[in-house]
Amino acid sequence: MTALVTKILATMATATLLMCTLLSMQVSNLSLGSAGEIPAVQGIATTTAVGPQETITIFSDKSNCSSRVISTTDGKGQAIQVLFGDPTNGDIASTSLSEVVGHLQAGSTTQAYDAGIYGCGRWTVHASASTTLLISEFR
Repeated sequence: MTALVTKILATMATATLLMCTLLSMQVSNLSLGSAGEIPAVQGIATTTAVGPQETITIFSDKSNCSSRVISTTDGKGQAIQVLFGDPTNGDIASTSLSEVVGHLQAGSTTQAYDAGIYGCGRWTVHASASTTLLISEFR
């Protein structure tokens, strides 16, 4: 009978140790900041106006960013076109995307762009109507 109790207690101790190990692995993953598992800090935060019918550079070419965030904050719902690269000089290789056309970001929205997908190259935005942008870059 004591051999059976010993085996049960040993099994329970092993299972408890395994569960604690797995739980600690999950908790440590939650504290990481960016897709590359490197904690991120805010490097740039600024407000800028763009438009009407204007294209401006909002991020210069960087080699060390984890994400970029763009908010359209004017409350009028003015959309912007985000261009990955600088179309004025044919620069389409400064980011991980090979498309200079970019995409449309709806007005009164905030969008986070992961550097692993969109890269850290020069970005420009075009606005058909006047709008205010809040931009941030995390490293």
